[in-house]
Amino acid sequence: MQLRELVQELGYFNSTLYLINRLAAKLKITLCFFKYYFVVQPLAMQAFLPKGRGKNLEVIELPSGFQPHPCPRPATVIVDRYRQGAVCLAAYKDKEFAGCLWYLKHQYREDEVRCLYKLGSENAVWDFDVYVEPKFRLSPVFLKLWDEASTKLVNEGIAWSFSRISAFNTPSLSAQKRMGALVIGWAVFMRLGFLQLTIASLSPYIHISLSENKFPVFTLQLPKS
Repeated sequence: MQLRELVQELGYFNSTLYLINRLAAKLKITLCFFKYYFVVQPLAMQAFLPKGRGKNLEVIELPSGFQPHPCPRPATVIVDRYRQGAVCLAAYKDKEFAGCLWYLKHQYREDEVRCLYKLGSENAVWDFDVYVEPKFRLSPVFLKLWDEASTKLVNEGIAWSFSRISAFNTPSLSAQKRMGALVIGWAVFMRLGFLQLTIASLSPYIHISLSENKFPVFTLQLPKS
């Protein structure tokens, strides 16, 4: 991607962070920037997937201890997610794994950086790591997963879903906005070795971490009606 195209897609600030990451990786420097947008989206029984599409897809809940787990994440990450109480919904086409979606209630300990997200509402969940196998990325898998999760959660009395989206992933952010998501804040994490500096639009705004046991806690609130 050309520099001009990158700036048009990400903006000047996000492009700068992205390029620093690329340069640091090439120079093998342990410096990395993460920038997240925090979004919240209403859940509804009404499906996004047009009627008749996705009929050949089956979505099931994968229990803790399911082996081999199809989500392409380290085993330690999978174990930690279940330990936190996460639910994994997986989509299959003719018994072939096509993708998955994770969510949990109350709070979530981030597995990319050191931070904790707390949900400021009992009728909300945190959804994360929506993954679709490359061969299925132009198929209805994503919408099938979202519709199944929405229906399940609405039946449990849940009305909202929070999540975070990388500022470097503009297609995902645009897709979420088209589905009704609202941006409620952002956070930038700088990692240099074991040092982590956090600057965010939400409290605690600025945080410095030098250990696994010290991290910022963000309490996410529903938008005011």
